[in-house]
Amino acid sequence: MLTNRIRSYVLAGMSLVLFCPSTFAQSSWRPFPVSYFDAIGSWFGRAVAKPGETICPPGADGCPVPKEIVMVFTFNADGTFIGIDSNIFAGGNHSTAHGQWKPTWPATINATFTLLQSSPSTPTAPSVFIGGFKNLFQASMVDHDTMEGQIDAYLYSYTDPKTGAAIVDSEGLPTPSPLTPVSQCSPPGCIHLGIFTFKARRVAVEQIP
Repeated sequence: MLTNRIRSYVLAGMSLVLFCPSTFAQSSWRPFPVSYFDAIGSWFGRAVAKPGETICPPGADGCPVPKEIVMVFTFNADGTFIGIDSNIFAGGNHSTAHGQWKPTWPATINATFTLLQSSPSTPTAPSVFIGGFKNLFQASMVDHDTMEGQIDAYLYSYTDPKTGAAIVDSEGLPTPSPLTPVSQCSPPGCIHLGIFTFKARRVAVEQIP
């Protein structure tokens, strides 16, 4: 009886180490040469539209899908995610992205993050808050300093296009909500822009020469 109880405690302790990123971050022990733990840290990368997987050909007249996205993002050990990309310099402005990530074991991760977006200003109209993006992020760790994956992008328009005021539901929250499953995404309130593939490298600490 006592032996079985000790065995249960040991297995429970191992589960906490293996599946809790914040606990795992404090240990030098690794179950695999490359694991989801290696995602923790800051990254610099570039994404490109996946051929045939966007709502229109990137770069075509009137197509809102960019040909490329240069990205800087961070996976925190507590399971939170922040990031920003080069689209902030094109057309309307957008905010830093915030979200959550989790391991899908042993060396892959999923993340979901959202950001806020404005329309570009024109000679006849000012920039207006139009809603935001929801992105589904999937990546595999190639090695400690390299990851590859894809980003699935959805645009949620939950404001009045003229005033930028939020359109709200019965609870007073913006609708359609980027917190709902993407299976509920449908035009015109939600548009699936498409899939981007990316490669990223770790931002390493360097000493001053």
